[in-house]
Amino acid sequence: MKLNIFKYLAIGSVLLGTSSCDSFFDLRPSNKMVIDDYWQSEEDVQAVTASIYDKLNGSGCMERLLLWSEFRSDNCLLSNTDNSSISAFANLTLSATNGYTSWGDFYSAINYCNTVEKFAPQVCEVSPTFTRAQLDAYIAEVRGLRAFCYFTLVRTFRDIPFVLEPTIDDEVEFEMPQSDPDDIIDYLIDNLKEYEGRAQTSFSNVLYLRGRMTQAGIRTLLADMLLWRGRYAECIEFCDKVINDTNNPLSLVEGANYAQSVFMTGNSRESIFELQFSNSTTSNSALRRFYGKSDGGYGDQYFIANDVAEIFSTTDARLYNSMQYNGTGDATRCITKYAQMVTNPFTSSDRRYTSLDLSSRNWIVYRLADVYLMKAEALAESGGNLETIWELCSKTYDRANYNSPAGTLPHPATAEEARNLVLEERHREFMFEGKRYFDILRRIKNHPEEFSTMVANYLKPRYIKEKVDNQTINAKLISVDALYMPINNDELRHNTQLVQNPFYKTSSNIEKN
Repeated sequence: MKLNIFKYLAIGSVLLGTSSCDSFFDLRPSNKMVIDDYWQSEEDVQAVTASIYDKLNGSGCMERLLLWSEFRSDNCLLSNTDNSSISAFANLTLSATNGYTSWGDFYSAINYCNTVEKFAPQVCEVSPTFTRAQLDAYIAEVRGLRAFCYFTLVRTFRDIPFVLEPTIDDEVEFEMPQSDPDDIIDYLIDNLKEYEGRAQTSFSNVLYLRGRMTQAGIRTLLADMLLWRGRYAECIEFCDKVINDTNNPLSLVEGANYAQSVFMTGNSRESIFELQFSNSTTSNSALRRFYGKSDGGYGDQYFIANDVAEIFSTTDARLYNSMQYNGTGDATRCITKYAQMVTNPFTSSDRRYTSLDLSSRNWIVYRLADVYLMKAEALAESGGNLETIWELCSKTYDRANYNSPAGTLPHPATAEEARNLVLEERHREFMFEGKRYFDILRRIKNHPEEFSTMVANYLKPRYIKEKVDNQTINAKLISVDALYMPINNDELRHNTQLVQNPFYKTSSNIEKN
């Protein structure tokens, strides 16, 4: 792996220009090749920080977010495609030569984060208008973005190299072994806790409030990582900080306006952090490619909905807002979340779907519903009050069943029922939002004794529907190692200290370039 901040700064300015702009998200670093001459003002810090978001918005990161976290779950099946790299995810032939096993774009974003953290402090020394408080807010922001990248990589590959220093010389080979994944997450948690109180609490511009990593975003990410690590009391603590935040107050959008406000318009009042897209600047080409309906003129429709309608009641608006649903006899259903608006969802004779252009749809990373259901899961896993767990799950369930009386979600009678209630409500609420596979993996990680049950109930049926034979399924889903991705062969060549995931090891040698 070779990372060079000089090269990235130059390419960024050549491709995207350095003209003045009105938006933080349109900023790019100027084309300066001497790094000591670059960090002179807050504008320089802003430009490199904005480039982190630009990298995350790119198809390299966005396509992987969808493939790694959504398409591997029981939510999706493969539509017709001749793309063998994507087909490999569906037919269990994924290998280390598959281009989608490459993690380079995420490490590029991480390198920008490391660069800001290392070099932004020197701006305080040369710019009298750049205060320590402003610097701390940027450091908190880039630490949050770096933690999000690493958290995604750990949940996808498990064993990854952990880099905190920027790589600024492309003549030096990058050689680093993998670190223990739990140690990485624990470090990131402590690292974020140190700066959580210094993060930007709010912005007057709604694009920045919802589109930049604010204090609420950092606290939600902390809760998510703590949940992954099974540190439930701390997870609840940070959930409560977000719920009770008066600097950036959040509230659930009412049910009738939920799909339009949250997924179509974006930056809703329940949004915490979402990647920003628009037709005029950055197009969401990945979402357009994978979701939607091809005969509606939008999207290649590589993904279609699995037969998951059964988890919803017919009074649940999320059934109709998540996929095209016109009855139990449907053979295939296109994904409508982000992609299509439905009118008269509860009236089958008058139900209509209208395709929308996915290019300008934001990608939601966290919203208030995440916080409620993370808190519910932490309580369920730690023996919390069953009524409180039910109340938290009912917030999203009642919102979705807005034409029915409130309080109809079944009450859990045992701790086990409470755990399953949360898993089921998360499945309904976050369908096609890139969370389901990681939810299944988190349950297995924190309850390894449930590996066989979780795989049999949620993953095997998905591959049966992809027409993968039982013998192959049983051989490919035999261990926890198989649930994580292989390390790309190019990464193994460039960094000889990397060790391949045991499930994907082969007898062939990987020669270093």
